[in-house]
Amino acid sequence: MNSLEKSFAKRLVERSPAFLRYILYVGLVLFISLFFPTGAQFEYDFSYGERWRYNNLSAPFDFPLLKSEEEFAAERAAAGKDIVRYYRRVEEQAAATQDSFSRYFNTAFSEWRDSGLLKSKQDSALYLAFGRDFLAAVYAHDLIRIEPSHLAMGERFECHILDGHTDLGRRARADFWDVEQASHFMIDSLSMVAQALPQVRLLLPILSRCIEMPNIVFDSSFTKAAREQRMSKVLSYRGMVKSGELIITYAGIVDSATHSKLTSLREKYKQEINVHKSSFLIYVGYLSLTVALLMIYILFIEFYEPEVMRRLRHFGLPMTLIAVYAYLAFLIHEVPFLSEYLIPFCIVPIVVLNFFSPNLALFTHIVIVLISSMLLSLDYQFILIQLIVGMVAILTKLKTRYLTDFFASIFYIGLVYTAGFISLDLIRTGAIIPIRDASGLIIEQGVRWEMLSWIALNVFFTLLSYPLIPLLERLFGLTSEITLVELADLNKPLLKELSIQASGTLQHSLQVAHLSEAAANAINANALLVRVAALYHDIGKMKNPSFFIENQQQGNPHEQLSSLESAKIIIAHVSDGIRLAKKHALPEILIDFIRTHHGTTRAEYFYRQYKNEHPNDNSHDHYFSYAGPCPRTREEAILMIADSLEAASRSLKNPTVVDIDNLVENIIRGKIANAQLNHSNISFKELETIKVIFKQLLKTIRHARIEYPTETPAK
Repeated sequence: MNSLEKSFAKRLVERSPAFLRYILYVGLVLFISLFFPTGAQFEYDFSYGERWRYNNLSAPFDFPLLKSEEEFAAERAAAGKDIVRYYRRVEEQAAATQDSFSRYFNTAFSEWRDSGLLKSKQDSALYLAFGRDFLAAVYAHDLIRIEPSHLAMGERFECHILDGHTDLGRRARADFWDVEQASHFMIDSLSMVAQALPQVRLLLPILSRCIEMPNIVFDSSFTKAAREQRMSKVLSYRGMVKSGELIITYAGIVDSATHSKLTSLREKYKQEINVHKSSFLIYVGYLSLTVALLMIYILFIEFYEPEVMRRLRHFGLPMTLIAVYAYLAFLIHEVPFLSEYLIPFCIVPIVVLNFFSPNLALFTHIVIVLISSMLLSLDYQFILIQLIVGMVAILTKLKTRYLTDFFASIFYIGLVYTAGFISLDLIRTGAIIPIRDASGLIIEQGVRWEMLSWIALNVFFTLLSYPLIPLLERLFGLTSEITLVELADLNKPLLKELSIQASGTLQHSLQVAHLSEAAANAINANALLVRVAALYHDIGKMKNPSFFIENQQQGNPHEQLSSLESAKIIIAHVSDGIRLAKKHALPEILIDFIRTHHGTTRAEYFYRQYKNEHPNDNSHDHYFSYAGPCPRTREEAILMIADSLEAASRSLKNPTVVDIDNLVENIIRGKIANAQLNHSNISFKELETIKVIFKQLLKTIRHARIEYPTETPAK
């Protein structure tokens, strides 16, 4: 690969994260757009028993006054129950049954003739004629089969008879014969002709079989159609509200009558007025707000949390949270019996706070609440209570390092949630319990106590943030306090190995950790992170421990090497440490400390030694500098300074207070002069603060003595 190709590849790699962030941003906007409301929203928000907080409202047009869903359903059900059943006369059934009787008789006659019961054709004709006449008489009375579901009506049974497409009118139970009645008639008829036809009882099984086929049968499809037609005639409204008619005045109570009118107006608006509005323009409006809100959010991260923007996986966490909560808002909207107060918004600040700054946690929470409120078309009360509770979650510094503190913070969140909701409902209604008028009608609903159950579930679901944090840590390459506490254990394999192979380096690292943690606490930086990073920042020295002064006990191996070779070994402890950290799967954020704790400074001792030996040779100067980069966070800057101070302070023999003060001033001044802190986002005020801390601690560690003035001899 030539130099041009290498340059292009390098630029491509550098720009890829930015390009992928743009794709992630566009993808998030498009994902949220799937959940935009499809029509214009009714501009008034109201509830039964509340006061009307808008101006006087009159009907802008004529609209029907709708019945309640319960009332409409009850009227339809009553109409469905009151319908008459329809039975159909099958005209051809009588002739078909007579033909069936003739076939059955002719088949049985051959058996009867062989057995001598009936001998002549003449006898056969008489018996056949009797059976056909009997069946004609039965069907003349209309033989019916009543549906099992209609039997319970007994003698009260009624139905309409259909003959083709003609409704023959309503008939009572007495107008029909059923099989039982036909059977009785059959027995009586056989008895009456027994003398004339001695073997007439031979016809009993054949006739019994024939009268099981009725000519009046239930027509279920026609009955169902008639029922639906009747139910469809039940109107969904009971009257009209005329244009200009006053519906409610400012601060009036939304009683049952007013609530019915407002509900009817809203339905008219949704069903008919929205038809004349542009769905595309509504979509554009929602899209514009979403684009603007997310752009402001990304600019905030760009300006105030650049480290989050620098790592695509880290940037992906808040973007994923926004997407998840947008979907949750849509899901709650689609399931009618769920309340929006079920959504555990406090998981957002808890999770983000465990990985990033409080500022980002609060800003992310605000953006998610605003987007969810937009998708759900919710009022100020919902937004206000969610913002208040989110602020409390951040103020409690809710982190998962200590489980007891975590549950205590969850308790505070629940307490504020409950108190805040009740307070806002008191402002809204001015009543604790429902207020009724003289007739018993509720005119003010009061505090919605039933909503507290949804809030309790919300707080319970917030507990999910605890198991979520380790999962998100793995998915997005982040590091939580739980992991940092585990890594701070000196019995971890890597630190154990460091204590064996380079015990002096471990002691140095412990001192640096002590210095760094105190300084971080002083400027409100991440003290736990910088402490753990200090423990691991010099693990690369395990490869050649004897080449570092803190581990030397007998002799100095550098005496056998050139200055260039010595500098190479010293500088290599950074790259060796990075390789060792990756091998042991240390978090990337700790590897950054290893990478930056020397910045781009020089191995000064060997550099000066080389320059003394080769005063005019500048071709090898770059071999004495660390590869960097320079610190990019306040924590990395603190570690760099603490590392240099601890190492430099070891060279002081019986230091005085002034010696320590000068050392701290010179080290920090040198870092500033060499541009090592330019990208660390640490302020001069914070540097002055950590100077004081470093001076105090170094004086204690190195047992600095006060230099007393020399006594003047007595004359």
